[in-house]
Amino acid sequence: MIVWIDGPYGVGKSTLAEAMHRNNPDSFLFDAEAVGNAVRDNLPKALFRGYIFEHYSLWHETIRALLREIASGFSGDVYVPMTLVFPDSFVRIADPLRAEGIPIAHVLLEAPAGTVRERILARGEEEGCWCMEHIGLCIENQSRFSDVIRVPTHGRTPEELAYTVKHILESR
Repeated sequence: MIVWIDGPYGVGKSTLAEAMHRNNPDSFLFDAEAVGNAVRDNLPKALFRGYIFEHYSLWHETIRALLREIASGFSGDVYVPMTLVFPDSFVRIADPLRAEGIPIAHVLLEAPAGTVRERILARGEEEGCWCMEHIGLCIENQSRFSDVIRVPTHGRTPEELAYTVKHILESR
């Protein structure tokens, strides 16, 4: 199964994905951000659409192609820690994969803006950095996401969250 781990920048997506991977060594961590950087950094400046990868249709296409390739030859779970800001982005990625019989779940990590801000600072970023400036946009837009498994993170360790998410996914 592909497990897309979503939430505001700095909420703990990568930390959760790494905890889940430690508990499931036959899994794979997929770096959708590296794909986004490759897409954005290899286009001429005239095609720059900002730093949110969802503005690049080629990012969606490349993510789908890579996840399809992984699913066709890899039997373990695939964890994708990546913030999506716009509700249609997951649909653009997941619906074609689901139509091909590839299972994909969408987990949304939630925390109060203050908690997310503290986590961003704790990882060494500066007050007012790009991630911090977009916390509100993420929380507001993600509150409207549908077909998502919402998991509150405040006051929970990565190991507790990994256990919770694993059991939610197994019960579906």
